[in-house]
Amino acid sequence: MAFLGWPVSGGSGFLTPAVHGAGDAAGAGWVGLLEGVLDSTTRFFDGGGTFEFLPGLSALAPNIHPLLVHFPIAFLNAFFLLDLTAVASRKKELRLVASWMLYLGTLGAVSAAAAGLFAAGFVPHGEAVHEIMEWHMRLGVTVTSLALVLSLWRLIARYRFSGMANAFHLFLASLMATAMFFGADLGGLMVYEHGVGVKNLQSVEAAHHHEHGGGEP
Repeated sequence: MAFLGWPVSGGSGFLTPAVHGAGDAAGAGWVGLLEGVLDSTTRFFDGGGTFEFLPGLSALAPNIHPLLVHFPIAFLNAFFLLDLTAVASRKKELRLVASWMLYLGTLGAVSAAAAGLFAAGFVPHGEAVHEIMEWHMRLGVTVTSLALVLSLWRLIARYRFSGMANAFHLFLASLMATAMFFGADLGGLMVYEHGVGVKNLQSVEAAHHHEHGGGEP
């Protein structure tokens, strides 16, 4: 006997889901779900498994540069595009939004650059990658420096830009965006071509370690 697609246990008067395939073809209802959870839990603990929150982040640590670098890329590119649009349309409100994108991007750039310089000291990489990493670091520092200059300029000037000053401001912003573009390209080359930062692909034997001064060993 069934009620709303669920079989009724004879004599008990209670509605019970199908057990062990005795009813619907989809499985064993709530009892089957409970059995599955208990079985999975048992196998988990019998296998000595441990729960790990955010395993991807744990795999990155202590190199958190890949986690942070996306924020300045997003915010600073948004700033540049919004600022160009604001100048072309002469909308002060849009330029205010662009300024906040710049400030947030600058904070992200400082954090990402600091994390990258720290990671360069211990992330294994071969001689072939060393020069690529050096250029990636230089471009990252350039982007961070230009972002700081532009942020301070906007805070001090309060959007009172003359024609030449405005043009130079946009010129520096374009240099920052260009440096960020090539820096991101080199970062992708190191990771996706040479496996830098990917633990299972790193070669400890061919590792090149940076001196603390940042120069060539």
